[in-house]
Amino acid sequence: MHKNSYMSRTEQDVMRVLEGVEIVSFEDVSQLFPELSRDMVRKVLSSLSKKGYLFRLKRGLYAVGDPATKNPYRIALALFPGYIAFSSALRLYNLIEYEPFTLFVATPGTSGERRVGEYTIKAVALGERATGVTSRDGIYVSTLAKTFFDCFYKPYYCGGYSEITKALYEAHEVNWGEFLSYFKRFASSSLCQRTGYVLEIVRDDVGVKVPESVIEYLLGRVKAWTRLVPTLPSRGTGIGRWKLIDNLGKERILGWAYG
Repeated sequence: MHKNSYMSRTEQDVMRVLEGVEIVSFEDVSQLFPELSRDMVRKVLSSLSKKGYLFRLKRGLYAVGDPATKNPYRIALALFPGYIAFSSALRLYNLIEYEPFTLFVATPGTSGERRVGEYTIKAVALGERATGVTSRDGIYVSTLAKTFFDCFYKPYYCGGYSEITKALYEAHEVNWGEFLSYFKRFASSSLCQRTGYVLEIVRDDVGVKVPESVIEYLLGRVKAWTRLVPTLPSRGTGIGRWKLIDNLGKERILGWAYG
């Protein structure tokens, strides 16, 4: 980030106090400098932003210095209060190898997208499903069990079923009771069918230890016929046990294993 090195005395005082801070708000600076009027605080922050010492994230919120040097997950949560989810959560749990440059935040009611440096930060509104949160190194992230529920709920936000099945294979421990609790509270019958079918594949084909009680519950939710990928055509293999048309194929569901 290019910086105009000249700073006024007040700007120098502000930057001295903010040394070591990652993210600061207008209200923070107002409280730190009560002798400054709110209009003066706005002018100082705007000037520091124009000179490159601060990076404006949104109205009243700034990254101190170059956002590329900051923790992108903290910036994501500052922009969209919620929790880190989907592929971003899998990355925090070291269950995917690559560094996603789209960071996902699950929120109760806010959807949106913002570009910050090399990252695109995307907020996904989950309503009442925005629950099941823990803190990992000071970052709010879905629990591992909730991460897998969220990924089955919206697989396109985590790279698809191949990424989900690989992450399940890599995961050492999943709280299956917690995992199942989200299906009992929030899942439609079709989501239960799709999830149960995929879990049965990873259990039978690659040895993921999915409890029989999980499979039996999901199997008990089977109702009408549905498609594995609702947005794809219905051409595929009919799986009578799950009343499901596999319009993706096992080779793609377990693409990492067949590669």
